[in-house]
Amino acid sequence: MGYKMIFSDMDGTLLKNDTDVSERNKEAIQKAVEKGVQFVICTGRGVFGVERYLEELHLIGKEGYVICQNGGAVYDLRDMSLAIKESFSPKIFAPIVNYARKLDLELYYYDDRIFMAETESERVKKYCQVMGNSVKIMEDPLSHEGEFTKCLITGEKQKLLLVQKKVKEIASDELDCFFSSKIFMEVVKKGVSKGNIMEETAKKAGVPIHLVIAVGDSDNDISMIKKAGLGIAVANAEPEVKEIADFVTENRCEEDAIAEIIEKFIL
Repeated sequence: MGYKMIFSDMDGTLLKNDTDVSERNKEAIQKAVEKGVQFVICTGRGVFGVERYLEELHLIGKEGYVICQNGGAVYDLRDMSLAIKESFSPKIFAPIVNYARKLDLELYYYDDRIFMAETESERVKKYCQVMGNSVKIMEDPLSHEGEFTKCLITGEKQKLLLVQKKVKEIASDELDCFFSSKIFMEVVKKGVSKGNIMEETAKKAGVPIHLVIAVGDSDNDISMIKKAGLGIAVANAEPEVKEIADFVTENRCEEDAIAEIIEKFIL
């Protein structure tokens, strides 16, 4: 088929144990890039949680992109400048925040490279340790002078479902929300999704969507898996992701699923 771009989720897809890119995956990605295929990480993480992996994969400085915050921020790999920003006003988000606070849910706020939280909880400390970033503690992040590229709400799934319902009731024209895991719900600007930003990024790169591979494991990957010329779910993916995929890998993310894909469809 001659695929020209691979859009890959990170956690549960590219990474094993949510921390490492295996040597086999690195080698396969390098071979794909040498063949002229762009490898695009497409993640819910902020860019600060991705850059060290881009360095490991020798992608920084090359032609291509990295998609962060589920499409809220896209960076040009040549100089890591912000190429696309999709954001929403704290004012729009205020009623949702107040509702989530009443349910004792924890909220994290993003604006490009700025990561904000209301308290420096143990979960925030651990998150910063894993991502390699610092946090800006604000008693009320709604007073932030900029806009949010994403908000992450975490806690019990039943409570998160109530917040999701509230978003749909009062802000469905301006905000979208979806789960990236059982305890994390993402809130983004209306229309922002991995699928839409994948399509826009491929267009920027001059690559037709039928020559694009997309691979993931969770609900927030479904939109790009559906839109890609070849949509792939890794073996450890959620059942609903496997159901809509064109192909399901034999291997899990811990077993070099990305290498399996590149070896089968690119090399």
